[in-house]
Amino acid sequence: MRFFGKKPKAETLPEKFARLLQFHADMAASTRSAIVELKRQNQPALLIENYSHLVHDHCEIAVMLWRRGEDPRAAIATTHQAWREMIECWDALDPDHQLPMSAIAGITDWDLVHSLFWLVGTPEPVLLDFPRLLEERYFAYSRFLLHRVTGSAVPSPLADAIDRFQAGAETLVDLDFSDKLALLESDPTASASETLIARIEARWPKRRNSGFYRTSAPLNAGHDVSNDLSVDHQLACILHLKGLTREHSPHAWRWR
Repeated sequence: MRFFGKKPKAETLPEKFARLLQFHADMAASTRSAIVELKRQNQPALLIENYSHLVHDHCEIAVMLWRRGEDPRAAIATTHQAWREMIECWDALDPDHQLPMSAIAGITDWDLVHSLFWLVGTPEPVLLDFPRLLEERYFAYSRFLLHRVTGSAVPSPLADAIDRFQAGAETLVDLDFSDKLALLESDPTASASETLIARIEARWPKRRNSGFYRTSAPLNAGHDVSNDLSVDHQLACILHLKGLTREHSPHAWRWR
């Protein structure tokens, strides 16, 4: 005779938010402790890597608060402090920034981090480049939009990669980028802007089950459970830049 236990109760979305917020807070506290010890040991390379983990955990907290409708600015300020400490450590180890920073390139979505800084009015120069920027379309599109939103020059190799990816491309990520670029270049008072916004917002739920986003985009880009926990920071930045409001959109930046 077989005996089956009760099926575990499914975790609710509020429970998931609470669990993950606590998880990232605990990870950040643990990393802070490790940083103290690494400073004592004079381990600058490991310090940089640990600071990047610290940036990641505080960024995740900020994004989840935003998605939950809570003011994330204090969490972004904490993220910014961790970023500045990381850069200070990097400057001391490698003043000309010549070392390949492969150890930290994939730890978090650095374009999301920069978007948060820009949204709260404390932008930082984009310093981290890595091969995936030119080799994988999500990362190329994301960095291109970040440069355009913040008014910084788009490097020629990145512009060439965008042209290559956009040639005849019609997948979900390509269409998303095309509409965001069109929105960025549109007249915000035109009715076409509303159409573009609606199309972009409608694509976010489609990312949940997208194999591309699952394998070729950052963890918080909307695939799987992140669809309910994260935000479209690219859309948020464009809306903010254009002075467009979306009162009921989880992706809009509402804090001034």
